Amino acid sequence: MKKPYVSQRKPIKEEQILHLDELMRNDQSKSIARDQLSEFKYLGITVALIMGYSTLRMAEIHIATATRMMDGSCKIVSSMWKVHDTDVEISLKPLKNPSVCPTTWLKGWLEIRKNMSLKKGLWWLSSKIREASYEEMSRTVNKIMLEVGIPSGPTVISIRKSSLIKSISQNATKTQINRATRHKKGSDIVAHRYDQNLNDDLREKLQNFE
Repeated sequence: MKKPYVSQRKPIKEEQILHLDELMRNDQSKSIARDQLSEFKYLGITVALIMGYSTLRMAEIHIATATRMMDGSCKIVSSMWKVHDTDVEISLKPLKNPSVCPTTWLKGWLEIRKNMSLKKGLWWLSSKIREASYEEMSRTVNKIMLEVGIPSGPTVISIRKSSLIKSISQNATKTQINRATRHKKGSDIVAHRYDQNLNDDLREKLQNFE
């Protein structure tokens, strides 16, 4: 017998959303002794900041490549898993507060492994002599969330959600949010132009948490 359609729907649940400001306060405190952090903790903070400022998905960050540019920015290239069937390029420029700047942390990560070939992958772990797996990356970001005081229940996607919520609280327009999150389905030509100057202003606002 065919089940009623309503019983097959996925219920909408309330969930605790990580507050981006709490994450940044934690990262700022760790920035003072950044050189003393373990490889996994450095990885977790770097990935969490990239996710918060770029709203890339964990899977997209895991397969990404990164290049330091002449203007001090970092260009991240990946493939989108949802909405658009295309590659995506994110240009993260240095922020006024380096302790919560994804560019600063990413450059530090690249500096740690400067003697290794980048052909081994962006998230190469010298302690394991291999690339970090998706599961390892997810676990280490979850540990950062626990430090902030977020229970183990919420997934790492709550970082992306909290970035969206903070953008709204900073009076970002619907157009800015759609462009920055690449949330709306549109032509591939538009998708390739989503990450432009409009997003720089939004990211500058996201770093303010005091």
